[in-house]
Amino acid sequence: QNRLLFHLAHKFNDEKKLMNFHQNLQDIKEDQLSLASIHYMRSHYQEAIDIYKRILLDNREYLALNVYVALCYYKLDYYDVSQEVLAVYLQQIPDSTIALNLKACNHFRLYNGKAAEAELKSLMDNASSPFEFAKELIRHNLVSQFLRLIVLCPVLVYHSN
Repeated sequence: QNRLLFHLAHKFNDEKKLMNFHQNLQDIKEDQLSLASIHYMRSHYQEAIDIYKRILLDNREYLALNVYVALCYYKLDYYDVSQEVLAVYLQQIPDSTIALNLKACNHFRLYNGKAAEAELKSLMDNASSPFEFAKELIRHNLVSQFLRLIVLCPVLVYHSN
């Protein structure tokens, strides 16, 4: 209940309540993941990274946290570091639409639009029918002149293992 109220306080920009609920968070995975997501939403990316990495040390099986860390590094403009962290996840889950989209965005920032486009077109060609939502994401990024938006990134923060 505290985690939910914590997120609602953030949503409604109630700093006082946010701080009260923050003080009630414990040093358990669920509370820490909640805190990391709030840090992300408040653009405190390094704080989110620190929490995710600490959780990953004891829970290597939480592979998706690597995507969250990579996303934070992307937001900090550390595209090469984002790419390295993302590679850990992609070794285990090579067909992840979200991770491959982030990889394409990193390629755009590190190299050029053609490199990003090649990543996205490959992803689109390999997407199966259950991944129709992914095709829309890819189409959006292919049409976008700058590939600046990662449509699903905010969703990542809310979804935890």
